[in-house]
Amino acid sequence: MTELPTAAVCAPLDVEYRAVRGLLAGHRFTERTERGTVFAITEFEGRHGLWRLVLTLTGRHNERAATAVERTVATFAPQAIVLVGVAGGRRDARIGDVIAATEIYGYESGQDTDLRYLSRIKTFNTSHALSQQAHHAAEEGAWTERLGLAPGQAPPRVFHRPLAAGSKVVTGLDSPTAALIGQHCGDAQGVDMESFGAMAAACTGGGVEAMVVRGVSDLIGDKTKDADRTRQPLAARNAAAFALALIERLEPGPAAPDEPESQRHRGPKYVGAIGEGANATVAAMGDRAEGRITIHHSRHRD
Repeated sequence: MTELPTAAVCAPLDVEYRAVRGLLAGHRFTERTERGTVFAITEFEGRHGLWRLVLTLTGRHNERAATAVERTVATFAPQAIVLVGVAGGRRDARIGDVIAATEIYGYESGQDTDLRYLSRIKTFNTSHALSQQAHHAAEEGAWTERLGLAPGQAPPRVFHRPLAAGSKVVTGLDSPTAALIGQHCGDAQGVDMESFGAMAAACTGGGVEAMVVRGVSDLIGDKTKDADRTRQPLAARNAAAFALALIERLEPGPAAPDEPESQRHRGPKYVGAIGEGANATVAAMGDRAEGRITIHHSRHRD
């Protein structure tokens, strides 16, 4: 599958990872491990051609998500990468809604002075191409076919709004963190703990289309462990279905080499020049091999 263009799906939690795998139950996966990170790889048929689909479990929090995304980009050079999972809903969100994030706010950056806290929100934007496709996927509505909805059952709503990401689990509507988000990230439709790190890594990778898709599993003020057991799988499945439909819509570009730059031109090289006045010949053999020679020639007269 190395000749296929690559799309990657990263999931922070086990329940989110299982949701993606569950929607790909008929696919055959192979595994690859890079520096301890396990990647599940399969072929995925899109509307415009085949993809090599790479799936990995990132772990919780922005730092781990950033590491996993950076490793994914460095190993596979994907054309597109989508972080999939659950989020706490804000504003008019309902359980099961999907948030196709337009921006990611890093709400924890700021300056704490003697007088007051000065917020310095950092922002990463979703790539234009994925944002456009997300709008069309939502409008088209075909993504809900993966959910197996009962006749007459209302499909989940899709919001194209920002997400706020930080290291805290926000479980109180009147908490200081909720107040900070409300004041400085008021248009955020949800909150999570991995999106900012994932987008930071993807945006510094160069040439990668990146987006975060989250399903609403709680409304911040009503988050409980008991509720999570039923709501998180539902929300994760909705987000996974939308993410796969999003990748399905993309037009594959040319496959990129998935080995590090330093490895790409390592191959046997031969240089030879024999006898007076002979020409030096350079050759390179093997996949992506290259050859180059520089000759400095001078004549000496008695």
